[in-house]
Amino acid sequence: MFAVGLWAVVLLVVAADEDCSLLVVNSTMGHRMYTKDGFCAPEPGNNGTTLRDNVLDFEGTKGATLYSVHFTPKWYDFPPGQPIRKDCVTSNGTRLTFRVGRWLSEDVRNEFMSGARKSSILKSDAEKLGDQIPEKLNFAFEGLATFRFRRGAGFEKREVKLRFAQGHIGRNAYNWWMGSTPSICHIEKEKELVCGELGFGDLGFLPHPQYGIHPNNHRFKVYPRPID
Repeated sequence: MFAVGLWAVVLLVVAADEDCSLLVVNSTMGHRMYTKDGFCAPEPGNNGTTLRDNVLDFEGTKGATLYSVHFTPKWYDFPPGQPIRKDCVTSNGTRLTFRVGRWLSEDVRNEFMSGARKSSILKSDAEKLGDQIPEKLNFAFEGLATFRFRRGAGFEKREVKLRFAQGHIGRNAYNWWMGSTPSICHIEKEKELVCGELGFGDLGFLPHPQYGIHPNNHRFKVYPRPID
């Protein structure tokens, strides 16, 4: 019996070493909270914390002009003691703004990665898609994302359940993560993240006059699939 148990442990360690995302697939260590009618429970935050407007932009590509994006959060996670607004996610044209404080947390990372794999998420500043998972995250949201594209004389609408999260890569510089579970999103040909009938890529950080990168403003490319 002891030998069987030992081999089981060895096999588990080997499997986890081959795919680090397995370590957090079933994690529930965060303090996930659910929205009511798309609104978060407002928190003023502890003394010394700051409410931030965390901006994420999208741009249409491959012949599709993105007209608008809307995101209705279903659940969210952020470190206790940080502030958050009731209207925690707002939409303005092709921009989403997440109104919540910033503080890196492994527990938030675990919630973002719960049920996901590194092959079902996209990192904004990755050199190669599908090869990393976040170490810590400031906050994470999951909900229904709606994209409207202007194509020709009409519009196309695509909806999919997505997760968005923010990390940190240096002085006043924040990268973004997005994706979902493998049943919804997957990396295709190491070039883009495919989620339902949408394809996503990244355009890199926008210029910042002092640091060379914008401290908190990222943009992802998106287009409706299949392409005619």
